Amino acid sequence: MVRTSTLVAYAPAIARSRSSSFVRLVLPGLALGGALVLGAPGAVAGPGDTAAVKGLSLAKRGDCVKAVPFLEDAELARHRPSNAVPLADCYLALGDLPRAAELLRVVIAEKPARFWVRSDYNAKKSATKKAEDLDARIPTVQFELDDDYDDLEITVGGHVLADPTDARQVQPDVSIPIVIRAKGYRDHSDKLVLNERERRVVRVHLDPIVPKKPRPAPDAAGSTWLGARYRGVVIPKFVMSWVADGGRSLAVPGGGITLTVPTSSLDVTISLGYLSYRMADAPFKPKGTPDTEWELISSDLQALTASVDLMWRFPLDAAKVWTFRLGGGVGAGWTFLGDLYRVQAYPANGKVGDPYTYLPCKGPNNPKGTFRYCNTLDKDAARYPGYTEPNWFNHGIRPLIFPSLVLPELGITWKPTPRFAIDLETGLSLSGLLTSLGFRVAL
Repeated sequence: MVRTSTLVAYAPAIARSRSSSFVRLVLPGLALGGALVLGAPGAVAGPGDTAAVKGLSLAKRGDCVKAVPFLEDAELARHRPSNAVPLADCYLALGDLPRAAELLRVVIAEKPARFWVRSDYNAKKSATKKAEDLDARIPTVQFELDDDYDDLEITVGGHVLADPTDARQVQPDVSIPIVIRAKGYRDHSDKLVLNERERRVVRVHLDPIVPKKPRPAPDAAGSTWLGARYRGVVIPKFVMSWVADGGRSLAVPGGGITLTVPTSSLDVTISLGYLSYRMADAPFKPKGTPDTEWELISSDLQALTASVDLMWRFPLDAAKVWTFRLGGGVGAGWTFLGDLYRVQAYPANGKVGDPYTYLPCKGPNNPKGTFRYCNTLDKDAARYPGYTEPNWFNHGIRPLIFPSLVLPELGITWKPTPRFAIDLETGLSLSGLLTSLGFRVAL
């Protein structure tokens, strides 16, 4: 079918021709073809073609401000790729990246129509590469929900999102209003400004109109907890001085496993543990005795312990994440391993006064001249290197079975999750200051 443009193209040739035969033979045929063209509906002079020609001409000259209205009118009259792709290029030139990308995706998705010409096919082919380059530049925003919200609606720039978790392309360097609504929650409004190529993830948290009731702590349901803890005792020097002169501050480390059974208001904790009473040489002598009675005592005793603690709970927050605990504990220990060593001591170089500088006697009057300190009196005749002290049941001072008491016992419990707890405790015991740090999990 001959197009009107063909007539326009041949007009100069016709005017320049001096051949009467050419005019006589060719002109009637062209005229007939033009008549057929003008009489054929929708073939060349289709809807919007006039606006398309003006818009394309302006776009080629780089005047997209004037070209866009004509190209949009052409698209409204009849969509075709040869108009849509230049319109998308103008949107891009004017900074409207999302609208340009959307129009290119329309061209990519459509199937060829019977009225398409070569320029339409070429435009569709170029749309794919243009869209890929453009998608990389356009910033996106998507939403991450921190809860299951009923009737959730998220509006971005006036458009309601079908799926908030999908990335949404938005215009760069523009303030974009965001409104988030859900049934039973207060509306949340905000504004975002994104840069080109930025990928923003917004975490959605809405405040309920009526605050939710906190979940009951697992203890209320009677969960049993299994745990492990460090538990030691610090024995200050002044405590040792209550029963004798001398001594030194001693840290007794230990640990154990725990089983905690909660009731409505208190925790009952049963524990099996271990304590190490290792101590380097320390001077000791009975109170009120002369300087010649100083001895050096050391220990490598180790003990197994069993105890029961009763701790009342006082929640510090509604969710019971933090809890103050107050109570006490009783138990017993057994020094199953190690010995207590005692040896007479003498002042080094004869300097009397500071027992912490005294040296152990090697034997009676050994070294020579130390007979006043290193003697053979009945009560301490054998207390030389290698001597081990008998236990309480054999007239010695080595503990074998001993009681334990902690009162008061104070603690703070932190539950980062409902089924995991960390306990920090301290208290006064029969032998010193109790220190404890442990964790437990709900069974």
